[in-house]
Amino acid sequence: MLKNTSDPKTLLQILLSLLSTSGTLAGISLALVGIANLRIASTKVASAADDIFLFASLGFVVVCYMTFFAIRHVESPYFQRWTTIIDIAFLSSLTLLVIGGFATVYAVF
Repeated sequence: MLKNTSDPKTLLQILLSLLSTSGTLAGISLALVGIANLRIASTKVASAADDIFLFASLGFVVVCYMTFFAIRHVESPYFQRWTTIIDIAFLSSLTLLVIGGFATVYAVF
């Protein structure tokens, strides 16, 4: 998270923002998988980029699920731990998306 806060109300607002962002990024990742499959010239790098986009999309969907679960259990004693796990999963998926972008650019050139 950008802030290290223990206020549940602030964390709830951050999680709601993260929920919409990860849902949007999951859709963009799936669109990139479709676009990568439309290319006629298929190389190993392009295929790897396609797989990376797919894993990024799955990661964002898992983040959406975990975020929804965390929002429903704000009063849980494990809420802080859930937000840390959600952060790690979101950043991992975002990193995969960037790596897939670099692989796609490499495959084009």
